[in-house]
Order: sequence, then structure tokens, then C-alpha cells
Amino acid sequence: MRMLWSIPLLWTLCARADDGDAVRKAIARFNDPHQRQSVLTLDADLDDLSHYRGPEVSQVYFEVKAVRFVTPDVAVVDAAGSQYGSLIVKRSLRAVFVLKKEAGEWRVAVLRVGAPAESAGVY
Repeated sequence: MRMLWSIPLLWTLCARADDGDAVRKAIARFNDPHQRQSVLTLDADLDDLSHYRGPEVSQVYFEVKAVRFVTPDVAVVDAAGSQYGSLIVKRSLRAVFVLKKEAGEWRVAVLRVGAPAESAGVY
């Protein structure tokens, strides 16, 4: 009888692990400029990444550091952004994503990019 109460808990933990993987895949697709639009909500609110464009620098690539589920359909992602170039070598940025599960798919609703990680003492 004791084991019965743990079954829903185990099922929830497995579902969260699957959602965590799906969130990471959504961020990976966001990193691909050709797939980015496919992982955005219709009303996505993104910081302007064009500030980081320039000659001889890559786009900003985001790596997931932590995923927290606020509700079963909303996730907050702490990420590190990296950009590479011949003059800057590597620039690191802090980023926070908010993803929303819509029709079974995780989509980026909000992106905020912060100060370079070195100056903030994180990542």
C-alpha cells in the first residue's frame, strides 16, 4: 500500500525530465537562425540581439544552465550566451528565457540578455 502513493510522484518526475529535455531542444532550435521563428510564441518579447552583430563575430549561441518549472506549462531557463570573433575571441553573456508550452510544444515567450558574464561574476 505504501508504494501506491509514490507512483504519481515518479510519473511526475519522469514527465518533468521529458519536459526538461524538450525545453533544452527548443533552446537549441532557437540557436539556429533558420529554425528560430518556429520556436517563438506569436507574441514573443525578445531583447534585440542585433546589438551583438558585427563584422567578424558569430551570432550569440545560448547554452542552458538551469531549467525551473514555474507551472507545468511555463519554464524559466537560465542560460549563458557566447559569441566568438577574431577581435573579441569570446564574449559571454547572461540570459533568461521564459518558455511556454503551447499545443504540446515548448516555445520561447521572453528572452532577456544581461551584462557580460565576466563582469557579473556568473557562469
